[in-house]
Amino acid sequence: MQYSRKFRKLHGFTLIESMLGILVIGLVSGSIMLGITNIEKKLFEIRLKENAFEILRNYTNFIGSRIAVGNTFDILKGSEKDIVIYKHEDKNNIVTDVYTAKIYFPELKPHCSPACKNDEGICNNLCYGKVFKLHTTIIWPNEADIQDSLDFVTRQLELAK
Repeated sequence: MQYSRKFRKLHGFTLIESMLGILVIGLVSGSIMLGITNIEKKLFEIRLKENAFEILRNYTNFIGSRIAVGNTFDILKGSEKDIVIYKHEDKNNIVTDVYTAKIYFPELKPHCSPACKNDEGICNNLCYGKVFKLHTTIIWPNEADIQDSLDFVTRQLELAK
């Protein structure tokens, strides 16, 4: 049986070329998926940090407002409390992922600037009034078991007497 010249001139892909094409497409799609996964992880870490920042800012403002009105009798001793900075709930209100953080608030002591101290080194409260140094910290774990943290250090003037 003889084949005509018409069939010998058909061009197509060989098995090697097809396999090479599939391999290149697989490598490109795999690298794209890896990149998307890394970006989602970084965005989640940024979201955690934003939530922690907002919670710490609100907590610091709360304590600062209590100092401003003179209500410091129960916050002078300092505290540590656990809070939730991220919670994932599905449609059935089942919580699957919870990220907790610790807020630290050390003992409050009146702060006196060097300009307000008299000759003996005693603070003159008439200079600015009673000023408290307020230092709050929030610490939360990340995926690599390294702890991230944020610190706020501020001074708050007691307005009420």
